[in-house]
Amino acid sequence: MINASQVLAIGVTLHLIEEAVEDIERLLSAASARTTYRLVDDLTPAERETIHTSCSQAREALGRAAARIRTEIAEHSLRQEIRGQAATAWVTLQDTKSDALRGYGPLSPEDGVVVDDLLDAISRHVTAIFRLVEGPLRQGAAGTPPAAAARQGDCP
Repeated sequence: MINASQVLAIGVTLHLIEEAVEDIERLLSAASARTTYRLVDDLTPAERETIHTSCSQAREALGRAAARIRTEIAEHSLRQEIRGQAATAWVTLQDTKSDALRGYGPLSPEDGVVVDDLLDAISRHVTAIFRLVEGPLRQGAAGTPPAAAARQGDCP
């Protein structure tokens, strides 16, 4: 019999595989309008179809495995996911500002100002996204997670 720790480990693995499948599907449907790189579609129509089919089959297999092993379905807050992505982007931007770039070699004060201004402009938009979703997570009675609270009737 599989113990609780093993079920948790398998559940985490299934979650990571599901995210990978989602990323593959996102790549297949990604618009070519990129700002910092160009995604070149070098797949044949037959390859695309096979990959789509394999992704669908992987999702079905993931569902069967989760049901058979009785992994819990993790509930994630969209707000929290967006907040995490925005926070990570903000930190990455801060880690690329002129002071950090000087660790790679000399950077003139003028170029430092240009880089910082460009990154600050991006940072303002990332910060706006973060601020929009930074509100507290909905909580039910005694800190019950939002989904559990909704099931209990504590959340509207």
